Amino acid sequence: MTNKLKILIITYYWPPAGGSGVQRWMYFSKYLKKMGNSPIVITVKSNYASYNLRDNSLLKEIEDIETYETKSFDFLKLYSYIKSGNFTSNIPQSFIPYDSIFDKITSFLRLNFFIPDSRIGWNKYAYRKAEEIIKNQKIDCIITTGPPHSSHLIGLKIKKKYKLKWVVDLRDPWTEIFYLKNRFRFNFSKKINSKLESNVLEGSDAIITTVGERFHKILSDKISNKNKIFKIYNGYDKSVFDRIQPAKIDGFNIVFTGVLSKNHNYDIFNDALELINPKKNNYKIRLILAGSIDKEVKDLFSKNIHINSKGYVSHDEAIGLIKSSNILVNFTYKNTEETDMLSGKLIEYLATGSPIINFSEHAEESKLILSLSKKSFNADYSSGNRVAEFIIKEYESWMNGNYKKQNLNNLEFLTREKLTKNLIDIINKIKS
Repeated sequence: MTNKLKILIITYYWPPAGGSGVQRWMYFSKYLKKMGNSPIVITVKSNYASYNLRDNSLLKEIEDIETYETKSFDFLKLYSYIKSGNFTSNIPQSFIPYDSIFDKITSFLRLNFFIPDSRIGWNKYAYRKAEEIIKNQKIDCIITTGPPHSSHLIGLKIKKKYKLKWVVDLRDPWTEIFYLKNRFRFNFSKKINSKLESNVLEGSDAIITTVGERFHKILSDKISNKNKIFKIYNGYDKSVFDRIQPAKIDGFNIVFTGVLSKNHNYDIFNDALELINPKKNNYKIRLILAGSIDKEVKDLFSKNIHINSKGYVSHDEAIGLIKSSNILVNFTYKNTEETDMLSGKLIEYLATGSPIINFSEHAEESKLILSLSKKSFNADYSSGNRVAEFIIKEYESWMNGNYKKQNLNNLEFLTREKLTKNLIDIINKIKS
C-alpha cells in the first residue's frame, strides 16, 4: 500500500483570492486531503497580497487544509495606491499597463529591476515560515507554483538547504510569458531572469505544466534530465458541477467568463458579430460577460450585440452561467503561439456540453481538448465567416426548438480527482 504523503505547497494565490490561478492548487489540496494525504499550504495574508479579485465562496473548499499565512511587501500595491488611492483596485491582471507616462516608468522598473516579478517581496516571509514547518514536521515533498515565478526561488532555497524532493508547477511559462515580449528590457535583466529560471528547472526533481508538447520541447532544451517534465491539465470538479444548477437566463446566450483584455485574441469574434449584427437584425442573441473585462473591448462588442455584463462573480456563479449557455467563447492571449498555452476554463466549458469557440492563432493543445466535443472548434484569423455561420446555425436550431447540448461521457480523465491521482503518481515516482 502506498504511504500517505505530507506535502508542503507554496502558493501566492489562495482563497479568498479569486480567478482561475487559485483554483488549481485549491482543488489539488482538496483531493489530496480526501485521499488521506496531508497538504500544508504557505500563502500570503490577503491584506498584504496584491490581487484585486476575491471569491469568498472558495473558502469552503479549504476549511480543513492546514494553511499558514505570512506578510509580504508588494510593489504592485504601491503602484495601485499611487495611481488610484486604493491599494488593490488598480492592480494589473494579465497585462502590464503602458498607457500613461507613469505606467511606462513603472513598467520599465518592474521589467528591469523586479526580477523575475514584482511579488518577490513575499519570498523572505514565506521562506521563514517554510523553515519553521520543515523543522517541526516530516515533509515528503515541496511544491512551488507560479506565476508569480518568484515563488519558485523559495523552493530553490529550500531544496539547497534541506534536500527535500521538489516539484515545480509552471501554470504559465516563465521567460516565454507573453507580457515580456515587445517591451524594453536591459540585457542584464534578461540574463538574470533566464539564469534564475535555469537554476529552478535544473534544481527541481519534477516539472509539471498545464500544456504539453510544444512547451515541453522548449523546457527540455533547458535542462539535462528531459524525463522529469509532466503535463497535468487544469480540470473540473465533477461534484461542484453536479451541485450547481444553470442560471435562469432568457434568450440565446453566448457566454464568456474570465479575464478579457486587449492582450487577447478577440478580433475575429468581433468580425463575426459585425457580420451577424444581432442588434440590427433583431436576433434574440445576447452576449453574457462575467469576470474582469476590458471596457474598450466590451464597448466594441456592444456596437453589434446586446451585452449582459455581470462583473466579477464567484466561481459557483460562473459555473451556473456557463451551464446556462448556448455557445461558449474563449479568447487566448496574443503572442502565445510559441508555448501553445491552454486556457484552464476550456475544460470547465467542456463539462457543460455547450459548443465552444476558442479564438487563438495557434492552438494545437486546445484542439486536442476541443476534439472531445463534436461541435467545438478553434477559430483563427481566417475564421470570421465560419464563426458567424456557426452562431446563426445554432441560433436557428434554438429558434426551431431543436437545440440540444452534447452529452459528453469521455471527460473522466479531466476531473480534479483523477488529475490529483496523476500528481500523486509523480510525487511517488521522484520519491522512489
